[in-house]
Amino acid sequence: MIAALNFSPFPLYLAERAEPSRKRVPLVVVEEQRVVHANVPARRHGITAGMRLDGARMRVSHLEVVRYTEPDLEHAWGSLLRELNDYTPWVEANGRGRALARLDAQEGLELARHYDIPVGLADDCETAELASLSARPGCTREVSSLTTAAFIDRLPLRFLKGVGLSEANYTRLQWLGVATAGDLARWSAPQLRTYLGDEGNALLPFLQGPRRTELRPFQQPETVERSLTFTEPVLEPHELLTALERLSVELERALDGRVARRLTLTATTPGGKRRASRLAKRPLQQARQIRQQALFALHDSQAEGRPIERLTVELAAPTRVGQQESLWPQRERRHRALRAALERFPASQRRFVWRDPYAQAAYLAWRWEGYVDENGAYAGADAVERGDALHEQRPASARSAPSAGAEAPAVSAAAVPLFDPESLAPAAPGSQDGRDGARQSRGENDKRGEGEGLLFGGLH
Repeated sequence: MIAALNFSPFPLYLAERAEPSRKRVPLVVVEEQRVVHANVPARRHGITAGMRLDGARMRVSHLEVVRYTEPDLEHAWGSLLRELNDYTPWVEANGRGRALARLDAQEGLELARHYDIPVGLADDCETAELASLSARPGCTREVSSLTTAAFIDRLPLRFLKGVGLSEANYTRLQWLGVATAGDLARWSAPQLRTYLGDEGNALLPFLQGPRRTELRPFQQPETVERSLTFTEPVLEPHELLTALERLSVELERALDGRVARRLTLTATTPGGKRRASRLAKRPLQQARQIRQQALFALHDSQAEGRPIERLTVELAAPTRVGQQESLWPQRERRHRALRAALERFPASQRRFVWRDPYAQAAYLAWRWEGYVDENGAYAGADAVERGDALHEQRPASARSAPSAGAEAPAVSAAAVPLFDPESLAPAAPGSQDGRDGARQSRGENDKRGEGEGLLFGGLH
């Protein structure tokens, strides 16, 4: 038979499973200061979904709020599916908080008591899910194929809200006198689609079929995990940093070029396990990126300051990212070559910059400028993007040079001679070399006009 296990609402189930005493106190799940889910004690005080948190606190002064991050919920749901996989290989997730498994009646009852959840048993998935909605926590409801029609005919209409019926359409159907799922099942498919819209398409398999009787085997997601066990409990931060650095290097080697986005850190202490998950904005591939997210997860787990006996870092669902090659790779190769040279020899590359083409002195007309200047303007920029920043740093005389008539053509990099900057420094006043250099500069400036070229010098 097919068993439908109902853990929803999942955040409430996690909170009550972690602390069973919270089942008897008003408990709500809040998103954007509005109640999303409320347990039975909270609903008895009049707290409903959609109510503002301030209004709910006015009804119940000792109201408790459940807060879980998305990575924590995803990790908890994955762990729960792996636990169910130990019972049977035929496990299928039907959304977060709902699971389908192929079990017999005795196994279904054991799971219902173990997890304290309602479990529905039937020959098809849709009927089993409806049976789980109508069962009590810790109990099972079995519906055989012979009694499926009678079960749907007697099922109250409110249970269809768990499979896609909204509150607004539920009220509209009540106005029409529809009280059970059997009354709605007597409608034709066009009537359901016309009156309920997309919700009608979602309800058709539960009311009229076709119903699914096969389950797909559970596909356990691939994970990359590394652990480190200490001979003695660790308290000092520098020891934890060294351990995380070692685990990050091992995880980088295990990824082998793949990337992952979700990192989970588990710290084992004498009092139990502390776990936290982080969803990285950028793919995790390098050791420094993994170490940074692991430090964030260690802080979120609130395990700092406690004696830690074992550290485990897990990367979920590593994938190999494809890279689209450019149609013109020559430019990218030049950029990579320039970036590699600048990373190792920051002061090696020079560019030829016109300052004032109409200046009389050579040192005022042009100059050599490095990619890394004195004030560090290029320290945090990419080598490919440094040209725009350099244009903004040009002196005002170079940006607003006088123009006579048409604009002067730009000078290419190949037209600039490979001169040594020191040899082109201005000579002392009155010297013959200085006068010759000035004449030569004025002649070349008249020919070239205003422009700017890029010259890649050798490695110094």
